[in-house]
Amino acid sequence: MALSLQPTLLAAQGFRVSGRLVVVTGADSAPVAGAWAVLHQVSLRGGAPVDSARTDRGGRYQVRAAVRDSTMVYIVSVTYAGIAYFTRPLHAGRDLSRGAAETLVVYDTSSTTPVVEVAQRHMIVRRPAADGGRQVLELLVLRNAGERTRIAPDTTRPVWQGALPVGAIQLEVGESDVSAEAVYRRGDSIAVSAPVPPGEKQVVVSYLLPRARRALDLLVDQPVARLNVLVEDSGATLEGDALEAMGAETMEGTTFVRFARNEVAAGTRVVVNFPRGAFSLGRYWWVLIGLAGTALAAGLVVVWRRTGPAGPVAVPADPSVLAAEIAALDMAFEQRADASPDERAAYQRRRAALKAHLEDLLPRR
Repeated sequence: MALSLQPTLLAAQGFRVSGRLVVVTGADSAPVAGAWAVLHQVSLRGGAPVDSARTDRGGRYQVRAAVRDSTMVYIVSVTYAGIAYFTRPLHAGRDLSRGAAETLVVYDTSSTTPVVEVAQRHMIVRRPAADGGRQVLELLVLRNAGERTRIAPDTTRPVWQGALPVGAIQLEVGESDVSAEAVYRRGDSIAVSAPVPPGEKQVVVSYLLPRARRALDLLVDQPVARLNVLVEDSGATLEGDALEAMGAETMEGTTFVRFARNEVAAGTRVVVNFPRGAFSLGRYWWVLIGLAGTALAAGLVVVWRRTGPAGPVAVPADPSVLAAEIAALDMAFEQRADASPDERAAYQRRRAALKAHLEDLLPRR
């Protein structure tokens, strides 16, 4: 879905944002007239609407911010068929008037088709905690390959549902492309009730494999285009041939074992056995995983950060990598109730750097 906007900068006090709205109908598109386009300003402290206007016969709109605040990011939202669509972020402190205006695309809805597919599923199994349980961080990339936004027919039937590993407990939702309230546990599955428009949506969750679970045991209940399992334990072994053993990867003296495969069929059982006995990695902080289509082809992007002072931190150049890192960073820090003031400060600095770089990349992309 192509999302962007082109501002026409006025005086230093403010600026205008203009764009166009169309709906996809088969292989063609048509302008949407009479829809409300709402300009919002957003910061770390929250957000608020600034201005609104209806689209004209050609689907065009123009909204204005009276004050240009360089600490804010601006977006335009449009609601069509009950579904909200958003433009990419616009920096008020940057002149983007040389960019070409693109089109905000919306879609009709369906509660039956298309089927939401699993484009990517990436599971990071962490080392055992003091109680022997293992935290699992998972990034799901859901794909709608159709021409309609898939919606839930009712509260009992989600848009998408996928099996959890056997014995998984304490499901939590991280920063995702959908609302946390729209991702929940349904029996032994993860369920998503949020609308999924054509394209891809990322969902980040975490859960716990209790000490009694000596393996990651997952029955794949639907085709997965790419499945990755990364285990923070050099003694982990794959049972059977559901995935391919990709070997060990060592970073900063820590060894990971990775298993992966493309086009994993429904009905495949994936079992990764954990070794018995103690396991120690020293005083590491957390693992952050950044994933993107091109990066995944070459393997997972793994970023380790030690506690304490550190040198300059590399920032990924791909927006989807950045978004996944921010989500993983937040989830990892939430697990650290014992984090020291220095660790909290390092977390805040890292998150601010990632968020600023993400906002810097999105308007250009």
